[in-house]
Amino acid sequence: MKKFPRKFQYPLMVSMVLPTMLLSMPAIMVAKTLRANEAFLDAWLNAVAQMVPSALLVLAVVAPMVRLFVTKVLLEPEVK
Repeated sequence: MKKFPRKFQYPLMVSMVLPTMLLSMPAIMVAKTLRANEAFLDAWLNAVAQMVPSALLVLAVVAPMVRLFVTKVLLEPEVK
């Protein structure tokens, strides 16, 4: 099996963790609040439809800010 270079470690991790979280967190919320006579799939799809757009918007705003903070404040400057 051909493997990816190390530089793709974080994008690969995010591409696996993000969808898992975006789909499982609404499932957990629905499972805790679902009434006995309601269909889980319908409630879960509704929760996903409500949560994913705002979560992606938050990600689009927060990720660059965190990256900027980490590279400018927390990490030592790159030696060239």
